[in-house]
Amino acid sequence: MPAYNVKQGDAFLLPVTVLLNGEGVDIHSVEAAEFTLGRVRKTYPGEVTYDQGEGCFQVPLSQKDTFSLPPDDGVPFDVRVKFNGGTVLGTRRMPVFAAADALSQTVI
Repeated sequence: MPAYNVKQGDAFLLPVTVLLNGEGVDIHSVEAAEFTLGRVRKTYPGEVTYDQGEGCFQVPLSQKDTFSLPPDDGVPFDVRVKFNGGTVLGTRRMPVFAAADALSQTVI
């Protein structure tokens, strides 16, 4: 996953490709997934969707979510996937976000 530079108050869909042994996971084998960015937690199915055409999860980040990121610091991002049958595998946490501070903390 490439590093992202965001500004507090940004709102966007974060594309996340999950690889298992170098291959994209088969979404039909996934029961649930958890995406954690700092203190923000999103889950699939639910808030997070899966884009079949792109082969990636779409994690929505709201202005409120990005305002919660500490400014000018690396923010850890963590992914855990629960497969059909109960196996849960996680990725190595990496500081992939750098959030620039915003002068205004108002959601628009």
